[in-house]
Amino acid sequence: MSFIHFNETQTFHLSNTSFDNLPYETVNEIFKDGRVFSHFIEKWLEQEYKDLKHVSGCKKYDFVDINNPEIKYDQKTFTRKGCMFRPSNMIGQGRTFNQEEFEEKTKKLMFIIVSNINFPDIKVKFMKGEDLLKMFPNGKILSSKHNEFFN
Repeated sequence: MSFIHFNETQTFHLSNTSFDNLPYETVNEIFKDGRVFSHFIEKWLEQEYKDLKHVSGCKKYDFVDINNPEIKYDQKTFTRKGCMFRPSNMIGQGRTFNQEEFEEKTKKLMFIIVSNINFPDIKVKFMKGEDLLKMFPNGKILSSKHNEFFN
């Protein structure tokens, strides 16, 4: 079990990744896709961090703090393309970005940024939404900022 520490990077090596007859390397390559990875990492985070309770379904957040359900966390994956911590309804083709709404929502949340770039080695960093906004006011962390963000 791990503890939540804000603004601190924790590194983990996930050694037990498998899917029946698929080679280990194939499974690890699939987990570098953020769309696949996010489903698994949310369940993993709940097991790894005792204070997190996963919220199923497509909510405006992924976790609540078991000691204070008013504290809400959203998990975002940092992939080779970078990390977008905008609300899901503002990301993707045909969706519009609203800066004011984005800032309002972000200030109310805590974020768990997880890098899967070097999977099966992952990096986990808890950040307050307000702090992320100060650093990245447009809701995007460029891939070139990966090492700087996690160090």
